[in-house]
Amino acid sequence: MVQIDVPAAFVVSLLCVDLARKRLRSEAEKAGGEKPILYYRYLLRTVFFAGFVISPAGVYLLSGWPGWEQIYWSRRFEDVMHSGWVNALLPALFVMAIVGAAYLGHVLGYKLVTTGREKLLRPIYIGVLAVVVIVVALDYPAFLLVGTYDQFHNLNGQSRETMEKVWRNPYGFSTGWLVVMAYFVAALAILILKVRKDRAPSLSPRSEKSHDLDVLRTVE
Repeated sequence: MVQIDVPAAFVVSLLCVDLARKRLRSEAEKAGGEKPILYYRYLLRTVFFAGFVISPAGVYLLSGWPGWEQIYWSRRFEDVMHSGWVNALLPALFVMAIVGAAYLGHVLGYKLVTTGREKLLRPIYIGVLAVVVIVVALDYPAFLLVGTYDQFHNLNGQSRETMEKVWRNPYGFSTGWLVVMAYFVAALAILILKVRKDRAPSLSPRSEKSHDLDVLRTVE
């Protein structure tokens, strides 16, 4: 859903920064004012996630079921082919918004962590999620119906009564949605595991040497 996908990219970036905030703060202090390599590693991961997971999932649903994907806010998403340059630009802007949101989330999260305001991370992304839930809920029953803009708004002789329920798998929608969600959940789980795996503070050369000696003593 357009109203979910763009904020989701922002939230995922903030979540990754939140999970690794101690490591990021430590690496930033060692870098002496410069952005550490870890900053760019996390930026790559979150932007990659936005571009290769959220974006294709969103475009897939937007292409197959454009009305549902943006909960019937505009007819323009349904009239993309041979309808002028503005409508044709919408899918591209959608992808740009997703990737841009991911970048913004990372930059903001890193800024909060390195300026001692990391306590704001969770309130921000939880607040964004709450707003998204409210926006989607206020559009009830749009997310439960599959059809066109005209059907949902009872325009041009069309009626909302003729729209199909999502659980009836109209036009293959439910199958496509389940595939997309499975892809998203699996990719998100992998991303979180990678973040959790390398979030521990790195050892300095001297610390690494001491650590190796401790290991050798233990073996002996």
